[in-house]
Amino acid sequence: MTKRIALASVVLLGLAASALAAAGEYRTVEVESLRITIDSEWGQRTAPGYIPIRVELANLGEARVVEIVALGNRYFMRSRAGGWQGATNVRQTVRLARGDRIKFTMPLPAFADNENIRFEIHEGGRVLERFSYTSFQSRVSANDAAVLLVADPSSAFGKVAGSWPRPSGYSASPFVLVPGPPPTASVRGRPVAPPPLDFLLEPARLPTSWLGFTSVRAVIVGGNEWGQLSEAQKSALLTWTGSGGDLVIVDGDPGAVLPSQGRSLAATPYPKTRAYLFGRIHSPTLAEVTASGLAGTLSAADTLQDSNFGLPANRTSDWGVIAARGFRLPIPGVDGVPARSYLFILVLFSLLIGPANFWLLLRARRPVLLVLTTPIVSALFIVLLAGYVVAGEGFGVRARAATITMLDEVRKQAVTRASISLYAAGMTPAGGLRFPRDVAIFAIGPEGTGSRDEQTIDLSESQRFASGAIQARSPTNLEEIAFRSARERLGITPSADGVMVVNGLGGNVVALVYRQGGTLYTLSGPLPSGGKALLKTGAVRGTEIVPASLPLSVRLQHLFEHVPDGAYLAVLERSPFWDPGVPSVDERGSFHVVIGWPEGQPS
Repeated sequence: MTKRIALASVVLLGLAASALAAAGEYRTVEVESLRITIDSEWGQRTAPGYIPIRVELANLGEARVVEIVALGNRYFMRSRAGGWQGATNVRQTVRLARGDRIKFTMPLPAFADNENIRFEIHEGGRVLERFSYTSFQSRVSANDAAVLLVADPSSAFGKVAGSWPRPSGYSASPFVLVPGPPPTASVRGRPVAPPPLDFLLEPARLPTSWLGFTSVRAVIVGGNEWGQLSEAQKSALLTWTGSGGDLVIVDGDPGAVLPSQGRSLAATPYPKTRAYLFGRIHSPTLAEVTASGLAGTLSAADTLQDSNFGLPANRTSDWGVIAARGFRLPIPGVDGVPARSYLFILVLFSLLIGPANFWLLLRARRPVLLVLTTPIVSALFIVLLAGYVVAGEGFGVRARAATITMLDEVRKQAVTRASISLYAAGMTPAGGLRFPRDVAIFAIGPEGTGSRDEQTIDLSESQRFASGAIQARSPTNLEEIAFRSARERLGITPSADGVMVVNGLGGNVVALVYRQGGTLYTLSGPLPSGGKALLKTGAVRGTEIVPASLPLSVRLQHLFEHVPDGAYLAVLERSPFWDPGVPSVDERGSFHVVIGWPEGQPS
């Protein structure tokens, strides 16, 4: 038996290595006057996030409507004894006029230990073309995730970057990779070596959706390669960076990458590392990276980044932690499914529809009426159960969110990180959950490791989770990252008695701390939206503002007590910066923090 297990392990290890070597596909086909290019090559070991699929369609015939379909299955390793499987169905409809040629990026959520995805092109209910399966491992730790090197083979950077990728190792499980020595398994007598952990792409092949970069540890671009990127690719990279990514521009001009708009950099040289909202832009020389190596470069970047707000998203210290009853954030007034009440109603139903019903009809000497009383009793109990659910919970969605928003009032940009728990009472929201296409959504499920249910996602007009993300009377947990233009602001004017503020943040302010010139100013009471108030000097205690039960509470308490100079921290009663995914929610017990920079974020 032991020999069989060992042999099976070696075979699985060999198959896993072969699959990894073949992961991703870059192929062009032409079928029925439609030229299709699918580019799914990406890092084979990624953190939870999105895998970017680059698609190019050229219509050589009449106007048509086609659909890109990604059919996937995913495997979660619970332990070495086994795990569970799930499925993914992602679709995007594309309308093409005659002669149209379009390029776009289709971001696919990936968060399992092993993801296998096959792409199909549909038209009029039939399959035009099928592509091969693409395999990824998407639940590795942030530090073990792949790094993307954007390199032109003909540039000085491209000629040396090929030697930088770190080697990958294997764990005892063929589905989970961890750092370690290379495997000793062999196929047909030849050793099976794992592919490199990190990967290279030419500039033209970069995604145009920032969501695609959420699955990699960092992106390293040569200065020459940065100049070859399109504006859409640059925008995607900068959005990802502002959301918490580490962008490394080797031998690049920092001013050309992100021109300064803040006063603190107006008359000073650009630093080697610049803060950009939650992320960092690093500008080392090629000689410095070559001397430090890729691992050393990443280690140096780690010391300058707050991992709790960095990307990949699972860098945060409490990633996937579930507080109670399947909720990451327990919602006041929601105690979960009333299992005991449902069980009592079910037992009562069983007794009445069976023994009691039969006994009463037997006493009345009319057992033939059993065919009539059984459906009547069933209907009555359906009404009773539905009435109990409606009376106890009603309809609608209850929500609790903990959000933190970085707001640069000079650039008019905001990034929001949110932990969200939802509870749909009565029934699942019609259409599921709907988010903008450029918002990163991590459906971490009731256990914090991802949803087991089949996910159906439509990317045609928005990012609509038609199924698999939320169910009636079940905990729903999401992590959300959103980047957007922002006109919200807090007007600040110095005065003889302190600092005058005007609330333009789009919600009532319940607490406010502002530091300027080393002096701390606080708000004495709530400030309604559009209202004015005078801030006065005074100290604060973070424990009195931030509840200890919230995610990252200790980090937030520290921030309130050590506000950076030139910044403010405001607690909002309701926040305009996050999206619950449904038109309206009953928000309970949420906590919303805004870190604002009235004069621009310094580096």
